[in-house]
Amino acid sequence: MIVVTGATGKLGSKTAAELIRRGKKVKAIGRQAVKLEALEKQGALIAVGDMLDTSFLTNAFEGAEGVLLIIPPNMQAPDVAVFQQSIGEALLKAVKNAGTKNIVFISSLGTEHAGNGSLVAGLADQEKRLNALPAAVNVISLRPTGFMENLFNQISMIKQRNITSSPLQPDLATGIIAIQDIAAVAADRLVRLDFKGKTSLELLGAMDYTQSEVAAVIGKTIGQPDLSYVQISFEEQKKALMQYGASESVAAAMTIMWKNVNAGLSAVQRTAENTTPSTLEYFAGYVLRPLIERV
Repeated sequence: MIVVTGATGKLGSKTAAELIRRGKKVKAIGRQAVKLEALEKQGALIAVGDMLDTSFLTNAFEGAEGVLLIIPPNMQAPDVAVFQQSIGEALLKAVKNAGTKNIVFISSLGTEHAGNGSLVAGLADQEKRLNALPAAVNVISLRPTGFMENLFNQISMIKQRNITSSPLQPDLATGIIAIQDIAAVAADRLVRLDFKGKTSLELLGAMDYTQSEVAAVIGKTIGQPDLSYVQISFEEQKKALMQYGASESVAAAMTIMWKNVNAGLSAVQRTAENTTPSTLEYFAGYVLRPLIERV
């Protein structure tokens, strides 16, 4: 059996579904049973409980041949570092108590340079905790680049102002990845259990795009060829995040993360292993455009 934490989120649910499709027995963990119903109908066992409850997690992990560990986002966390640490330590205790031997952890690109308070600092700390587990425990930390699904947050600006925006430099080329591709890699590793020791793998998407190229691809796909990219200040972005409900702690940590990206601290050499199949063109046409058309 494979245990999937964060199974009510986009990445966890897609990984669980892919594991089921590949014939694996899956236990899906989440806080709300209603959000696990779709996976239960696909054949997953469900376990409802709190990610801070070490006893619950230990019971859920016992007997598993592999576990997918996710520290879920919490945009309202009053102190995002404390939140990430609390979840991370509960997960660590549970895998120790349960004797888990194979772990796939969803981390992030940029963890090597996250010591300055970036949003991914808690993921970097969790990598260190997991990598300190005994030699018999195999851990692979997947480090994806930014999600294509984050473009959903741009839909209102695309429709109302004919722009996309962020604090990133317009000519900065970065990877961008579909969550389904991350889920496919995670599921494949949990099916094959071919990772040994403590390793990591960056996941960069199909190719790099500048922010201006992202806007151009979206504009061409949705019939708005003059869609343009506008770089905004870090303070503007922080204020916008807080207006939409993010805590000041989360908004500040995200600001530092973007500053790190602009400084090139997340740059990684592209290889066949860290390149995934879904292009931005495909995502814009088959995922983003239908959403924009419905607004």
